[in-house]
Amino acid sequence: MTFCNQSCIISFESGVMVMPRQAREKTLYGIYHIQQRGSGQRPLFQGWEDRKKWLSILKKARDKFQFRLYAFCASHNDEYHLVINLQGADLSSIMKSINISYAMYVNYSGKLFRDRYISRQISEREDLLSLMADIHRRSQGRRQKPDPYNSFCCYRGAEEALLLPVDMQDIRLDCSQNIISTSSSSLNECNKCITTLYEARNRLKEIASVNEGSLEELFKDKEKRNHLIHQFRRSTTLSLKQLGDLFGGLSESSVSKILNR
Repeated sequence: MTFCNQSCIISFESGVMVMPRQAREKTLYGIYHIQQRGSGQRPLFQGWEDRKKWLSILKKARDKFQFRLYAFCASHNDEYHLVINLQGADLSSIMKSINISYAMYVNYSGKLFRDRYISRQISEREDLLSLMADIHRRSQGRRQKPDPYNSFCCYRGAEEALLLPVDMQDIRLDCSQNIISTSSSSLNECNKCITTLYEARNRLKEIASVNEGSLEELFKDKEKRNHLIHQFRRSTTLSLKQLGDLFGGLSESSVSKILNR
């Protein structure tokens, strides 16, 4: 089986990544590489059933937080890797959701994870290219078929990718060319985002007028309001306080609770 090396092409539109230990810098947009290691007391993945459960937990987290998943790897028994675009979501909340859910499933009495996850923000296209190639090489091993627990199977179009398809609308891998193309000059930006409260208010008024209603009527429908809060979190650079002001004077904690549902 031929595997992509560092001559693979990646094209994407926006991205981010995270930092280790210390006080972590809060970045809501861009591509992040996350690595979580096991404690060594009990393997993170004892078999394929564990890996399949982890993939289902990862899928639920993506559905909940609306981040974009570019790569994953659970091929190793005692670690996993993710490459995600936060799209306005909070990385700590994402990882807490994944790791707590998996720990509850494993139900191990000892220590399952080795410290906190490691995260690194990707700021260069070449770094992303190299990272994706490295993660996909981990799928090779001695397997004769594509590994369903490594996102390489998704980019190869293998049937195993049905377990958890990745978001390939932003990233493309092409083993036949040595080219990188992107519509964004930086990996660490919110592509085409609204950046001011004034712009956001005008956009919200447009949405209300299309629905032939007022902002007050829109806010009364909590389901629609909460959906829009999630949408504006991903498509603007507004703070929680600004989002609260935009949606009728909600507190920061109220906005945070809505975003974490």
